[in-house]
Amino acid sequence: MICSKPAEAETKDLAKVKGEGAAHSMFKEIRLAEQRIVDGKVFPLILTPNVLLESADAAANLFEANSTFLEQKLKEHGAIFLREFPLQSGEDFDCVVKALGWPSVPYIGSAPRTQVVGSVYTANDSNPQAFINFHHEMAQIIDDASWPSRLIFFCEIPPSEGGQTPIIVSHEVTQSLRKQCPQFLQRLDKQGLLYLKVLPKEKDCRYISLEGWPVVFGTNDPREVQERAKANFNARVEWLPGCKLRLLSGPFEATRKFGEDGQSAWFNMIMTYWSESSHGGGNSSDYPYGVLFGDGSPLPQDAVEACRKIHEENSVDIPWQQGDLMIIDNSRVMHGRRAYKPPRQILVALCK
Repeated sequence: MICSKPAEAETKDLAKVKGEGAAHSMFKEIRLAEQRIVDGKVFPLILTPNVLLESADAAANLFEANSTFLEQKLKEHGAIFLREFPLQSGEDFDCVVKALGWPSVPYIGSAPRTQVVGSVYTANDSNPQAFINFHHEMAQIIDDASWPSRLIFFCEIPPSEGGQTPIIVSHEVTQSLRKQCPQFLQRLDKQGLLYLKVLPKEKDCRYISLEGWPVVFGTNDPREVQERAKANFNARVEWLPGCKLRLLSGPFEATRKFGEDGQSAWFNMIMTYWSESSHGGGNSSDYPYGVLFGDGSPLPQDAVEACRKIHEENSVDIPWQQGDLMIIDNSRVMHGRRAYKPPRQILVALCK
């Protein structure tokens, strides 16, 4: 679906696209210093238009005509970065999302976000000075039908400093940890993980994922909150003073296999939830997150630090430019957010 009819000349150009060979001719691959080679493939694949595109509608037509080609390249590379397309606004981005034709998925979780238009939201409205650690989007959702397999990011306003959306191929973390911390991985495989989070009634943007619990659960009714916490997150609810609640969710598997390649994705929230207080066996008012082994015992600090180092050594950080798009396979690739100096406006759409 295209937002408006493109110019006649643009329509004729796009009508030439038939088959992968023709589709490939519509894009030009470029290389940047930040890219890596993973499993013999460049990561991420970076494409620019190889035809003149004079409007957002023309860009949307190009994406519509080549959605199958982009799906295949996403499968091969895990992430695609698209640059130099004539996109300016959230409305332009929404047109592209609709043109790709991938079903949208509503967000379920506690990250503070603002709807922009249609299925397009701000990526995260939390403190710009906070680093958002690497994660798979909605990794704690227990219903696979509600889980987004693809994420599409768009840069409407690039940050003046920092603010990259770093990405990493998830199974690289699992493979490295199996070599460096095999006993840690064996215990995770056996016991899984428990997550703890204290949610306020009103969102707290000092933290990366503390939307108010009435928004998270879509209700103020305590009974409905408990039912939805169980259904969405396999979580128990404990009510705390000050209209706060504590969620204890899990156990969840720490790794997960997708597709036919047999690779185990590092499918957990350890890097986001772990802190000195969770190392002690819980969470605190100063840091409202915690993560534990499935039996309730703390994770070893040395293993967590090894995990952190592996993430940083294998991540790719490409500075945002206005109009950039990034599509990632949410089953294979984790993402995060570097701290930044405002302004910055990165938008996201969650898709199947």
